[in-house]
Amino acid sequence: MQSGGMDSKVASRGITLFTLGLALAIALNQLWSLVLPAWLLFPLLAGAVTITGLLYPYVSGEDAPDISEIMRCVAVSVGIFQASTKIDFSSYIELAVTMGALGVGMWWLFDRSKGGLLLSFVLTLLSTGITAVLLHLYNVKLSDPRFFYSRLWCIYFSGCITFGTIGRRLALSD
Repeated sequence: MQSGGMDSKVASRGITLFTLGLALAIALNQLWSLVLPAWLLFPLLAGAVTITGLLYPYVSGEDAPDISEIMRCVAVSVGIFQASTKIDFSSYIELAVTMGALGVGMWWLFDRSKGGLLLSFVLTLLSTGITAVLLHLYNVKLSDPRFFYSRLWCIYFSGCITFGTIGRRLALSD
């Protein structure tokens, strides 16, 4: 019987994370014209953040954050997202180094666990790879792929930290 109760709690967390992921996808689509079709992008992002939020509590040894820390994490993530799209960087290397430093700084502020860093890094690589495959399958031509993937890496990484933080909070009730 204990297992059934745990399964329903995980399912409840998954539904909550998926719903938040859909809201994020819609918001991102409004802020930045994304290159994948919405019918593909929305479930892809929602599924990715659901997996992140469900796995993160198991690899991060940190205590569950309070609501104010989650709100700060969301604000920093949105700030990183806006910076990656609004600041005109002179080269993709400058963009990659700046966004990479911001992403690692965000991890340092809100997590600091080696497991969280590793999971975020692996999921970011997988998500970027899946996006590259989908862009190829849909024959989407990018004006400057190096800038696009540098921005995308940072958005995925900060999203992993953000939804990992939310997942840790939701796991508190388990």
